[in-house]
Amino acid sequence: MALGTVLPFWPALLFTYLEPISLILGWNAAWNSPSDFITKQLPTPTLVPVPDAALVLSYTTGNIFILLALLAVLCTAITRDARVAKYYLLFVAAGDLGHIFSSYKVMGPEVFWNFNQYNDMMWGNIGASAFLHVNRLATVLGVFGRIRGL
Repeated sequence: MALGTVLPFWPALLFTYLEPISLILGWNAAWNSPSDFITKQLPTPTLVPVPDAALVLSYTTGNIFILLALLAVLCTAITRDARVAKYYLLFVAAGDLGHIFSSYKVMGPEVFWNFNQYNDMMWGNIGASAFLHVNRLATVLGVFGRIRGL
């Protein structure tokens, strides 16, 4: 097993280690700088000061990041069940599309397709989600090697 999982080396590294670390960093941003986390969702800061309702959403999003980090480790390493890993990747791939579409819906096509305007938060929301989505599908399709046990 690559890196203690049923996944081939690259997906194991990405989904069992790197993605949970990035989710913990996202949690840190959402919890320790909620105003910045909210205002950096678009290229130009909006609503300063940030409304309390938006701050609640920042903390809630951070909570979801921790949950996703734990689920990633559970579903790619702890269970060591190939079907669990496969379906986890497919379900989270669907979530990637929802995440990207949510950004598109608020940004509109003018901002969404203007990559030169992106800040670090926007690259995380869109760029990282697209990268992870492609890698999840490639893993399930066997591009990086077979998921052991399928």
